Amino acid sequence: MALDSEQPRKLSASGGVSIGGAPVAYTAIMAALVAILAFIPASIVIGGMGGDWPLHDAVHPLLGLLLGPVAGPIASAIGIVIGGVIAPHTNLGPWAFLMGAMSAFSVGMVMHRNKALWVVPWLITLAAHLIYLYQSLSFGISFPLWLSNVFTIDIALILIAIPQVRNWAIARIRDGGLNWKTYVGFFIVFFFGSTAGIQLNWVPSFATNPWPAEIWPALIPIIAVERFAFTAIGALIAVGVVGALRRSSLAKAKMAGY
Repeated sequence: MALDSEQPRKLSASGGVSIGGAPVAYTAIMAALVAILAFIPASIVIGGMGGDWPLHDAVHPLLGLLLGPVAGPIASAIGIVIGGVIAPHTNLGPWAFLMGAMSAFSVGMVMHRNKALWVVPWLITLAAHLIYLYQSLSFGISFPLWLSNVFTIDIALILIAIPQVRNWAIARIRDGGLNWKTYVGFFIVFFFGSTAGIQLNWVPSFATNPWPAEIWPALIPIIAVERFAFTAIGALIAVGVVGALRRSSLAKAKMAGY
């Protein structure tokens, strides 16, 4: 009896259908979570220019951490599409799925056991960043005004590219306890995921519906507060969720990053 009680029980996910090493049930549950969060507007001001911005923006990096770089983006994209239908008041448009998918993909690749894969989402984000610069200049937006709107993306690109910062954050997420250092680790990685997602979304959105130059100055504080706030919320949720999962008997997705 004593021997049995000392052995931790783990629910096995083997033998079932999986997506990128994550059970289909996990992917479905996370997609449903995103869709449900579409009903909740995070603010009537932040990011919405008077409209509603969905709370699910905060959890897409978490999906990449929990499900990996394949199932995470799929769950995010499906959840956003469904959420856009059932909660049209927070629908961010036809390209919104790119935001969630890229956020989850970026975190999943940064946290992958292959330490070199972080560069894939980094290069994709950098390419989208430069395309967005070309789009903006072609539309008559000055370089300083463009830079003032994308400086959060620049910060994230620089931070995640510094080996000492990136490796420290990854180590805190994988080995850290429930403390402020672990939270900072989540924030650094999730900040990259959050900004990568919004940058990829901006490119086709601007191509199909460009923002007039007169509203760009108003976007400067909105974008900054938006990215920092959603990252902070997502990191806080992650600390609690990952801590609970480590104490539970649920099987971990094969490419989970925690």
